[in-house]
Amino acid sequence: MALGRASVFLEDVDLHGQIVSSIPSGRSGGAANYSGHNMRVNSFCTFLNRCKEETKELFGEEKVLRDRLMECKIMRTNKRGEYESSLAKDNDRWHPSEEQSAILAVCSSSDKKEVRDALIHEAMHGVFYVSRAFQKFCYWFWEESMTEEERKTWVNFLIGLRYNASTDTELAVNELQAYMATERKLFEASEAAELKQLQLKFSRAMTEKTSRVNDNGGLEASLTPSIGSSTKLVWL
Repeated sequence: MALGRASVFLEDVDLHGQIVSSIPSGRSGGAANYSGHNMRVNSFCTFLNRCKEETKELFGEEKVLRDRLMECKIMRTNKRGEYESSLAKDNDRWHPSEEQSAILAVCSSSDKKEVRDALIHEAMHGVFYVSRAFQKFCYWFWEESMTEEERKTWVNFLIGLRYNASTDTELAVNELQAYMATERKLFEASEAAELKQLQLKFSRAMTEKTSRVNDNGGLEASLTPSIGSSTKLVWL
């Protein structure tokens, strides 16, 4: 899988920041073994650069993805030979977290429903990365609408899935919106009652005027997620 090892490097609760020689299997594999992956172009570049620094050989799928992103001019190398995103106009001034780009991957399966659900979930991550209005709403919900106890409950839920959510706020917020917007069964169990209430709270916030304040002090016409007609899509 082209993004499996990079997901471990970026998101794993125990192995984040490490280049593993193989993807852990079973429950210990965590996010690396899920049916979908997502990350910014800059994040994938960080993974590639670390592999280069540590002289770790890339997997075949990682090489194919790297080469395709270079070919499409989504990624490039700088004067130091490091990989970087071509989508940030000035990488010296832009913080990586502000780069509006996304790499999304969904595993093939004979189960069409699984593929559909994974695609919708990953698509929401894509919207989070490229839509600043939606991202702003998600952070507003996290910081202003959720209680400290709700944030703790959510972080613990993600840690149970082996996400490094306790120290990576963007990861926690990004996964929050994707699960809240798309999950239909996971929160129905009695032991997930708190998460179900949080999902209903998120849904209500999406339609409340107080959550739709734009940069000019006015109200956004709609919070229906949209990536816009100017967004460039590359299918691999």
